[in-house]
Amino acid sequence: MREHPLRTTVVGSYPFPGWLELASWNLDRFGETDRAELIDDAVTVAIRDQLDAGLEVITDGEQTRLDFNLSFYGFLQGIELESASPRRFGPPAHVQRGRHKVTGTLAAPRGLGTVEDFERLKRLAPPGPVLKASVPVPPLDPSLFWQLQGARDRTAPVRADVSRLPRDAGR
Repeated sequence: MREHPLRTTVVGSYPFPGWLELASWNLDRFGETDRAELIDDAVTVAIRDQLDAGLEVITDGEQTRLDFNLSFYGFLQGIELESASPRRFGPPAHVQRGRHKVTGTLAAPRGLGTVEDFERLKRLAPPGPVLKASVPVPPLDPSLFWQLQGARDRTAPVRADVSRLPRDAGR
């Protein structure tokens, strides 16, 4: 890899390929191995696109996340997810997302999926480029909670998953 003061990378999620979007509407028709193959293929396409563009630091394109921030909530215990936002008018934005109630100590016993995503990226990426995992820290957007008392003290188990990423992940 060339050494530059600033390395080229991507910021944000890659769009899902059309075939992945179509498959996501029919996940019940796929087996576990089929779903894993769909994800691997989508990540491989995102990797290839970044390399073809000449990027020096690549990601998995966030192909397993429906939303950069919101995808983490499915991994958390100690919150009650609001199924539908009471606000529906206007362009899609944060104010139209459901708000969640803190019901106990926040925990992510299975992690946040970040480590697994990074391990997949390491397995699928060719040698050479620097690999990057994007994680919103803290992955708790206060605007999405309507009862937040004490939530800051409850995030340690969630932050622990991020700490499992290799220290040299971004080098």
